[in-house]
Amino acid sequence: MRKIIVLTVLALAVAAPTVAFADSSLDAVNADIAKLTSDVQAKHDTVVADATQLQSDATSLTGTSDKQTARATIKADATKLTSDWKSLLAVCLADRKQLRTDIQAAKSDDKAANRQLRLTVKQANLAIRSTNLDMRSAVAKARAAVVAMRASFQAAGQQAPSVPTPTTTP
Repeated sequence: MRKIIVLTVLALAVAAPTVAFADSSLDAVNADIAKLTSDVQAKHDTVVADATQLQSDATSLTGTSDKQTARATIKADATKLTSDWKSLLAVCLADRKQLRTDIQAAKSDDKAANRQLRLTVKQANLAIRSTNLDMRSAVAKARAAVVAMRASFQAAGQQAPSVPTPTTTP
């Protein structure tokens, strides 16, 4: 009888830190998901604002007579959009890398905990994909507006600006 009690106490002493570790690692994963989600939302808000600005500038410049001004404005907006997207993408990729590391650390032999972990990650992934699709939709609308602006210049019969070509050596 005494052996059973000692073995039970020993088993509980070994299992208690494992359960506490699983909870803390799951908390780390949840914290990483919250950080990644907030960074993705910040990227979404910034890129959508830049794309909306590009779209409104392209729409307002459609059919104007000053092609050089239009080109400079669109180029500045596109450069801002691209630089914001790339800089915020780097932040999100770093968050994803940290999340992957914490997910690997959180995996355990407990199937119920692994199922909960998988469900949490899947829900976060779906939310992030939805946000990214909305952001890409805004960028696609901006691109369409720029294409329409370019088409209006061609329809007006304006010549493309001349670009000097390098000379070739014989």
